[in-house]
Amino acid sequence: VYQKDLSPSSMDEECTDAEAYGSQPCTPQSFNPMMPSTSRVATPVTPSRMSIRQVPASPFQAQPQNMEPSISRVHELREGAAGKRSYTNEWMQNSYIPPTSQQQFSRAPSMIGSTISNMSNMSQMSQMTTFSVLSVNTECGQFDNWIYQSQPALSKVSHSSMENQDPMQIRKRMSIPEIIQSLASTEVSVQASAIRELEPLAKKNLLEHTYGQADLKLIIRALFQVLYPREVENENVIRKTFEILHYSVMQTSRHARNTDKIFLSLNAELMNSKSSIYEIVIKRAQRLDTVYESSAMVLLTHLCCKPYLMRHVFSEKLVSPAHQRLHHTVMEFAVKNLNNSETKPKNKGFSVSIIKNLSRTNVRIRCMAKQMDVINIFLSIIRNEYSDEDLLWPTMQALTTFCSDSENGSRFVTLGGAQVLCGLLSHGSTRLLHELLGCMRKLADLPAIQSQDMKESIHSVIRLVGCDDVTIVERATGVLRNIGLHNKMNKAIMVQNGVTSHALAVLRTSDRFRYQPSANVDFTRQQILSIYENCLSILNNVTLMSQNDIIESAVHACQMISENPDSAHVLLHYFNVGNRKCRKLAVTVMKRVIEAVPSFAEPFVDLLGTTNEPLAILLLQRAYESLQEWKQTIAELMRMDQEIPQRREVDEKRKDHEDIVKRSVGLLTNLCSNANPRFFDSLRLVLANPRNTALNPFLWITRDMNDNILPEWLEFILSFCCTEWSQQNCLLYWFLKQANITQDDLQTLRNTRGNERVNEKANEKIRTYIDRIIELGCRQQQLQNQQQMLMAQQQQQQM
Repeated sequence: VYQKDLSPSSMDEECTDAEAYGSQPCTPQSFNPMMPSTSRVATPVTPSRMSIRQVPASPFQAQPQNMEPSISRVHELREGAAGKRSYTNEWMQNSYIPPTSQQQFSRAPSMIGSTISNMSNMSQMSQMTTFSVLSVNTECGQFDNWIYQSQPALSKVSHSSMENQDPMQIRKRMSIPEIIQSLASTEVSVQASAIRELEPLAKKNLLEHTYGQADLKLIIRALFQVLYPREVENENVIRKTFEILHYSVMQTSRHARNTDKIFLSLNAELMNSKSSIYEIVIKRAQRLDTVYESSAMVLLTHLCCKPYLMRHVFSEKLVSPAHQRLHHTVMEFAVKNLNNSETKPKNKGFSVSIIKNLSRTNVRIRCMAKQMDVINIFLSIIRNEYSDEDLLWPTMQALTTFCSDSENGSRFVTLGGAQVLCGLLSHGSTRLLHELLGCMRKLADLPAIQSQDMKESIHSVIRLVGCDDVTIVERATGVLRNIGLHNKMNKAIMVQNGVTSHALAVLRTSDRFRYQPSANVDFTRQQILSIYENCLSILNNVTLMSQNDIIESAVHACQMISENPDSAHVLLHYFNVGNRKCRKLAVTVMKRVIEAVPSFAEPFVDLLGTTNEPLAILLLQRAYESLQEWKQTIAELMRMDQEIPQRREVDEKRKDHEDIVKRSVGLLTNLCSNANPRFFDSLRLVLANPRNTALNPFLWITRDMNDNILPEWLEFILSFCCTEWSQQNCLLYWFLKQANITQDDLQTLRNTRGNERVNEKANEKIRTYIDRIIELGCRQQQLQNQQQMLMAQQQQQQM
């Protein structure tokens, strides 16, 4: 490999050629892939070789070329130190501007050939074949364009040279005593050197991996000491200190627990002297006109909201005067920060997050926040149409937390907060809508909502029901479900806005939610199930005809459901394949609509369910299944203690199955008595079949049947057995004989109900039905005996 002249004159000539052609490739005739490349290596840009290419903005100075080697080395070290001080001063004043690529080089560097020549393993030649061919084959043209297209490769090769690295990054690590002394120094430049040592490690979460626990504790203590006010201080140093502490708190690895314990121990030491690490940060965060204001709020938020630190600093169990003082100080600062008009919106959002998380952790802190009237503060934030999303989102989360308490929620509703929340439903942020609807769902379930005018709010919520976002639909339907549960005026408003059609449309098109990508499939499935229950509950609420409801509105809702072409298919589908809740709600809605609009039963005559059963058979199947489940839950409840937490869930299951039995047999009674005779015919083929003895309704009657099930069950038996075909075939007497039930058994059941005074009205109905069954059974028995005698006489005459 030949050596070129490196004198300044020759370098000037090469710079001229390079400016014209970019680099000097070798020719194809002289190229030998087994020989090292002779491409010209770009002169490294170092402080000792910058007489010609000196950059004005660089902190390094050029080295004179006419000095002796020993003296030049001394000057080089001196000028390097001077450059370091200049770099530090400019960095502290935020005036340092790194040199651009045009200032660093007068021509594009060509490092490809030198990289190949420096390879000791020639097997790696194949990796550089592309570079070699491109640098040699100049006949392909577009050589100037290639040099820019390959800039990443060139930059990587250029940075691989140690001479091209910043000497500031190649320094000896500071020891622990040096770091502590530098942080404690009164000179800003000395403090900055320690900050530069710690900041890269903190950003990469390597502090715990680099230093031991004892050394790390000394470092963190020294960093907090930097935050104490001094006569001479630099805001950038303080800001960087906050950032290093923030990165230390933010760690989530298994080693982060050691850092958390260090923070706790330092806080405990300071609390003995009526101070704390929280108050140190708060004093800095109160200075709103500083560079480090936001960094201080970020650190304070993580210190207050990290679960481990919350449990050991803000727990309800910590009732010492020092802890009570700290809790009050933090809450007072957060509330004052929200009331201050000069506080940035993002920092107000941090204050809201602190109030929200601490209130969730400690009931006393929540009461403290209530005394400071945070509900009114939150309301003023969401009323401001110019509020930033970073402030509105945590405010919605905080409102959801506080409104979980009925007293706080009622106060918020009384102040008109529900209408203000619904006024934000047109906001473009999806996450904000999620929180808003979640908060509104809790408010809609409060009794205070009944006295509010929610007309416009209901209209705004109904418009979101057709959204494709699963969370928005689930929470919007939850709002409508709760808001119409106890308020008759809200139900009427919902009916006027066509909520029945919207609910049926969501139920009909709910399969579209199943194919949306989701990270948590189980959670999405639970949301879809909640949408089913919410929509069916909405239909159930608006069709309810109790004494406290507007009957005209409920009848109008039934008419709207009966006129909807999809309603029969949708309700039969969810009664067929839905879960326990969906079955109960679907059969309840069908029963009410058919009772209010008898013509609604006609679509079900020829309509088959998902498993190809007609409505009458499905009603009979669900009644028997739920009655069996009801008996099992009754036995399970009898074995449970009153204090067992699972008892409530089992009791809810019992009530659901009880309602399914009651509504199913009630609807069967209506269909057999007043509807199309084909309903009775489909039942007759099943119940009157001698092979289906297990379906005999008398076999399921027990003394355990309560006042909700037994009257409906007896009424269904009478309605089925009082038809013309049943009387001709003595169906009631056949049922009693098959079940081996005598008149004395029925009389005993009647007398048992006569002694109970819990529900006299239901008992009266039960006694009346049993008397009719006994009377009808005796009559059919006599008729059966007469028919048997007549047949016997006819046989004797034939003989």
